[in-house]
Amino acid sequence: MIQKQSQKKIDSLKNNKKLRVFLFFLTMSFLFWMLIKLSEEYIADVRIEVNYIDIPAKKLLQSEPLQEIILTLKTRGFILLRHKIKEKKINYSLKDIKHKRNSIYFSETSSNINSIQAQFSAETDLLKIKPDTLYFDFGKKFSKKVKVVSDINLHFKSGFNLVNDIVFKPDFITISGPKGIIDSILEIKTKSIDIEKITESFEKSILLIVPDEKVSLSVNHIVITGKVDKFTEGTFMMPFEVINVPKASIISTYPKEVKIVFQVALSDYNKIVPESFKVICDFKESQDNSLDHLMPKIIEQPEMITSVKIIPNKIEYLIKK
Repeated sequence: MIQKQSQKKIDSLKNNKKLRVFLFFLTMSFLFWMLIKLSEEYIADVRIEVNYIDIPAKKLLQSEPLQEIILTLKTRGFILLRHKIKEKKINYSLKDIKHKRNSIYFSETSSNINSIQAQFSAETDLLKIKPDTLYFDFGKKFSKKVKVVSDINLHFKSGFNLVNDIVFKPDFITISGPKGIIDSILEIKTKSIDIEKITESFEKSILLIVPDEKVSLSVNHIVITGKVDKFTEGTFMMPFEVINVPKASIISTYPKEVKIVFQVALSDYNKIVPESFKVICDFKESQDNSLDHLMPKIIEQPEMITSVKIIPNKIEYLIKK
């Protein structure tokens, strides 16, 4: 009994081995047959995506043209198979388009057959292009200059700030597109950007936001630069002048001086002197607004300071006529 079971097991293994050998040779035969077939030449239609180039200057497509054309190719089977699996994109020149009527232009595809042929390997012959004519709706391209507006958030470490305004290069750009769209665009915005923990001067490239797919920009980004320095606080006690006092009147004020408190870059601190400031109180302004006090205000100050305040902001007075 045991001997019969062993014999059956041996026979089964032999049969399985024969089956595997058979399947191996069958697979190899199929592969060789496929290689032979794919090496032969065929004529077939292939659908190809189109990228239009050489669009006439000052012209703009008003509607989307045909995105695919059909090419009749004569080539080896494996090349056709490759085109079927991985779609190819070809350039189609509009250098020789012709005017039909109004804003409609056309291109006979046969005029591009040589340039398209050059985009395939030497083993591939381009026999025909379908359709035989492509149509395009071209309107006039309009352009104008618009201001660049930033969406930048600056976060400085304590004690640091900008020495002067951020510089944009360029601060105006040219936009082009259909008149109806261009007329409605008053500015171009940058993409939002956050710069954290700033302690030194910086230079950043920022992309611009294209407001409409039919609009083109003269540049796709701008460069911003900012001069940063450590800031310190300075103070001066300053006399002030009262103006527009009625003739033959004598005015007395309390106090006689005000404190000027300002922020300035550390590198510019020694350039600031009291004579850089001028403070006045306009008596007529107080009278016109029925105020019982004077309002001091700075009418001259150095350009390099970033903030300034006056203490006190109200001046008591007595007037004798």
